[in-house]
Amino acid sequence: MRDLGLSAREALAAATNNYALQFGWTELGQIAPGRRADILVVDGDPTANIWNARRISGLVVGRNVVDRDALLNLRK
Repeated sequence: MRDLGLSAREALAAATNNYALQFGWTELGQIAPGRRADILVVDGDPTANIWNARRISGLVVGRNVVDRDALLNLRK
């Protein structure tokens, strides 16, 4: 999306809230009451630099903190 000329902020919105709005997925796309609590925690501000979205430091799905290292090591 950045290659198409979108800012980092616009690319992030297009991949999250705008996507949810387009498909009518009202429980996704924002952190707000009544929404699912799936949160990707990154080290850095993806609106300043979209590549910071790859610097994943944590993941919360529902009310559960996911052990990312254990998940990545399942393949081994």
